[in-house]
Amino acid sequence: MDKHRIKLFIEKGTFNVGCVGPKYSAEELESLPQGRNLAQIGEILNHIREKYGDRVEVSIIDPRSIISIIDNIRYNIKSSKPTWILDGKKIFEEIPSWKELESRIDSVLAA
Repeated sequence: MDKHRIKLFIEKGTFNVGCVGPKYSAEELESLPQGRNLAQIGEILNHIREKYGDRVEVSIIDPRSIISIIDNIRYNIKSSKPTWILDGKKIFEEIPSWKELESRIDSVLAA
């Protein structure tokens, strides 16, 4: 059984000044766009883990990180938009519904 890989490019939900980031309450994080995105994505990642287990590996990558520069160029990643790469192909830019993502993953697994 082949393992499939999802790379999720999303800005991490922290704002750092120097090497120390401020602490935000749950309410403050929810008010930030990144906080809402992280909550939605967290639900989707739980669905992936529940349905696919070890068959699908997910890596979460901050597109502002220097280690992502090659992928940023290859897939035209915009740091402001969560971007989903499945087995080397960009499948979504923004946050898909679980059903949309599930359909894409299922089509790749069936191939």
